[in-house]
This record gives sequence, C-alpha cells and structure tokens, in this order.
Amino acid sequence: MNDDSPERLHGDVVVTGQSRRIRSVRIVYAWLAAIYCLCVIVQVFLAGMGLFVSSNSWQWHRTFANSFELVSVVMFALSFAGRIRGVLRWFPLGLFALTVLQHMTLQLFSGVLPALHTVNALLLFWMSLVLMKNTLKWTVNSK
Repeated sequence: MNDDSPERLHGDVVVTGQSRRIRSVRIVYAWLAAIYCLCVIVQVFLAGMGLFVSSNSWQWHRTFANSFELVSVVMFALSFAGRIRGVLRWFPLGLFALTVLQHMTLQLFSGVLPALHTVNALLLFWMSLVLMKNTLKWTVNSK
C-alpha cells in the first residue's frame, strides 16, 4: 500500500495519504493492545499459581498488575496521534476504568462484591482481546 491509497479504518472513517507518523503510532498502539492482552493472561495465570500452587505466588499477582495498568492510558493518548476513532479510541479508557474497579473490588467492597474481581477479569480479557484483534492488522500491513 502506498501513501496515496486509501485505507479503511475501524468504523466509517477513510483516510488517504496516511503519513508514516500515523502508521507508526498505530503499530505501537497495536503492539500495546497485544501486550495488554498478554498481561491479562499472565495475571490470571499468577492468580492460579497463588490459588493452586503456592500462596507465596499471590504477591506476584498483586504486583504484576501495577506494571501494566497505565498501558491503556497511553493507548488512549496514542489514539489521537494515530487518528484512531470509534471503539478503538474509547476501549482503552474502558480498560482503565475496569482496572480501577479491580482495585476497588478488593480494597473497598465487602460481602459478596469482591467476587466481582473474577468477573471483571473476564471483561478485561474480552476488551483487550477485541482491541488486539482489531489492531494487529496494522502491524501486518505496515509497509
């Protein structure tokens, strides 16, 4: 694809003469989406380690989440530089809100509400998977 050919984005937007900067930002965004999804999978694995293997592994689960929780904020900021619109712009903010909810379910809620922590993890995985699925094409067609 050359710079003069149109490229269909997610949604109804068509961009012509897409600059290298925009393509580069989209590639970074796509990789961050994939990394975020992978981190959610690792986070669930670490929870399983803490539950089924050794309770010492819970510390890994607690601290690992902090290492990627701001990736979604970076993705949201990149969506402006990469002219990313629609769901792909707003899902990262949803991921951030769900991440905040993850912390709240354990620190502020009582009774049965902390059980939402596991359901919320499913939502985090689903949203990150949707982002990854819809953006990885940018890494393949990055000529």
